[in-house]
Amino acid sequence: MAHDAKHPQSFHHPHDDCGLPVREHVLMSFSDFCFAYEDRPTLRHITLDIYAGDSVVLMGDNGSGKSSLLKAMSGLVFAQQGSYRFDGEEVCERSMRDSGFSKRLHQRVGFIFQDSDSQLFCASVADEIAFGPRQMGLSEMDVEKRVDDTCRMLGIDDLRNRAPYALSGGEKKKVAIACILSMNPDVYCFDEPLNGLDAKTRAWLLDFLRELKRAGKTLVIATHDQSLADALADYFVYMDDFHEYGDRPHVHINQ
Repeated sequence: MAHDAKHPQSFHHPHDDCGLPVREHVLMSFSDFCFAYEDRPTLRHITLDIYAGDSVVLMGDNGSGKSSLLKAMSGLVFAQQGSYRFDGEEVCERSMRDSGFSKRLHQRVGFIFQDSDSQLFCASVADEIAFGPRQMGLSEMDVEKRVDDTCRMLGIDDLRNRAPYALSGGEKKKVAIACILSMNPDVYCFDEPLNGLDAKTRAWLLDFLRELKRAGKTLVIATHDQSLADALADYFVYMDDFHEYGDRPHVHINQ
């Protein structure tokens, strides 16, 4: 695909009765974004706009760059060529050195890793959930309320005093989500969210993702699970073998 190809938004976004796009606000914008790990190209010439409220599914083989694109959205890796802007502000090494900017971005963009163990590091579940709100500078009273509300919402009150390392895979996934939910971000980035989960937890997580979508949150989900993709995607973003974004016919579109 040519590097200057445009994201065909008329294919992707729901339209009103007059044929005009319902989405109006570009939240995440990549322009010729390139990134390499130790000189190995990982993301090449990504030009892509994601609108507030979109539910986007990243598709592609293992190693095609899906996880790296999620990390870029979350300010964990940066453009070596081109740019990434969140809500109009460039996200780069310089801007992320500004503690105020960094906190705002991490408050607004939540990243749930494929491996929950890489996300959990505190002594108790309650401390895990409280960590983000504390970093945001909330008072201890407000932090405790967020922990209470999040535990109640996800049905994990009984886990509050447990050590995260002692939890089951499904429980760890719920706690990892709770850590992000407690900050009430605008964007949820999920990397293979259904991997390693039993049928009951998979069903719970799919319902939870539908609730986020109905609430108008922006979802970006990397998955190989076609049933999850079909249930949630407004459109697909395909990553090819050359670590580039490439458009293909968009068959499954929820409006």
